[in-house]
Amino acid sequence: MPTRRGRDGFAVATVSLWRFVRSAKGLVAAFAVFGLYWGGWAACLPAIQRSTGASEAQLGLALLCVALAALPAMLAAGRLADLFGARLVPLALVLFAAASAFPGLTRSAPQLFAALAFVGVGTGVLDIAINAQAASIEATQRVRVMDGLHAAFSLGVLCGGVGAGLLRRAGGHPSWILGGVACVIALTAFFNLEQVTPPEPARRRARLVRPLLVVGVVLAVAFIVESGLESWSALFLEHTLHSGPAISGLGPGLFAGAMATGRLLAQRVEGPSVATRMLFAGIAAAAGAIVATTAQHALVALAGFVIAGAGLALSAPTLFGAAGRLGGDGGRGSAVSTVGVLGYLGFLAGPALIGAVSGASSLRGGFLFLCGVAVLLAACAPLLRESPG
Repeated sequence: MPTRRGRDGFAVATVSLWRFVRSAKGLVAAFAVFGLYWGGWAACLPAIQRSTGASEAQLGLALLCVALAALPAMLAAGRLADLFGARLVPLALVLFAAASAFPGLTRSAPQLFAALAFVGVGTGVLDIAINAQAASIEATQRVRVMDGLHAAFSLGVLCGGVGAGLLRRAGGHPSWILGGVACVIALTAFFNLEQVTPPEPARRRARLVRPLLVVGVVLAVAFIVESGLESWSALFLEHTLHSGPAISGLGPGLFAGAMATGRLLAQRVEGPSVATRMLFAGIAAAAGAIVATTAQHALVALAGFVIAGAGLALSAPTLFGAAGRLGGDGGRGSAVSTVGVLGYLGFLAGPALIGAVSGASSLRGGFLFLCGVAVLLAACAPLLRESPG
């Protein structure tokens, strides 16, 4: 039974979060449409692979283009976030909207490489802009919002994955599915024109010190598993388990749904340290990945994706929140971008690694590789004992 103190803390957290959502609907929507695109992209990936004629190894290389373009954009976005605060968010949304329609229009592997490089720039800028703003809100308004905002991202992935899968089944082409998402992203920029919080004075810059390095490396390990499952689950269901488009779209969709549920629950729970949260994330991700890897039926694989998603739900909000606290006043954007760059080496290179392993063996071999990475994530948890909770 929860204690009186626990019930009171839950009530305060719920009321504070509700007040925040009412006052910052634009930022919530920004997280949601960011996820909407990546869910739709994952569900459209089998069709895009066929239309471009890309092999699994070429597809992995194309996804690596996202990483190569995103990393310098993230570094620049951190500095800009410290200077401009929430005003960077609508500009980042417009940039990402402009980039997001192009992958669905590609007809060859080289065109896909170029389109995904453009997407990488938009991804890098938007990711740092919204996470730095979330970290600033946590510090200035004294309300914990990271779990809730990342839940909005996961709900967006869920809607994008399931919706795009159903649209594909109805005959929808990736070009107009992703083009429609781009229009929604552009519209969201208008809801973020009003600044939520003023930029913080630049009292000091976040340095590349050991705590930020540790947080960033652990985030990279977590993101290898998360992005690998999210990006390749539809292909695994469709190519290995011979499922139809509607079922394959449930792969990234249910994975994201489990992440959204886990984050909403985590938003209401006080107490666990950063290290404890990440230990749970690694164990659950390893268990879910092994269930999916050994599955002979789509329903079993989907259950594995749900288990992994529920654990990995904790990774991004926990570690981005820790980065913001390490950055301090005036340096949160730089701290978040430092951790983000290190972390997204995993998020954006993860699908490419799965492509390389799958090309050398099979998709099951690629998912077995994810199991090993998830075990490594659990082993890294003790390194975070000194991170601010």
